[in-house]
Amino acid sequence: MTRPSRHHPRPADPAPAFVRPYLVTGGRARPRHWLSPETVLEAGEGRPGPRLAEEHRTIAQLCRQRRRSVAELAGRTRLPLTAARVLISDLIDARVLVLALTNPYAVTNSPAGDPPTRELLEALRAGLERLVG
Repeated sequence: MTRPSRHHPRPADPAPAFVRPYLVTGGRARPRHWLSPETVLEAGEGRPGPRLAEEHRTIAQLCRQRRRSVAELAGRTRLPLTAARVLISDLIDARVLVLALTNPYAVTNSPAGDPPTRELLEALRAGLERLVG
């Protein structure tokens, strides 16, 4: 057994490295809005209020930089997907975030605007799964 060195004192009270998700979300486990991992968000006209948590501000700042998906926001904030959905839902309610509108022609490649085929959607899902994890 070794004693602590006089030259390298141990920290008195190290800050916790992990905050439980239910503390960040205030005990909530369900978001008010249905958000899939692929949902893309962008900054809205609202501003985060003083009662929002630091994680809310981080998510808002990331979306001000560029459009981001729910899955990317969860990963960048190192929050479980469910906790990230709850926080994102709060920001949607405060108009800090809005759903990004996308060009339907970019998805379908059809000038008639036909809905995407099942094969295209399955290929998109497989690609996202490879990216996320």
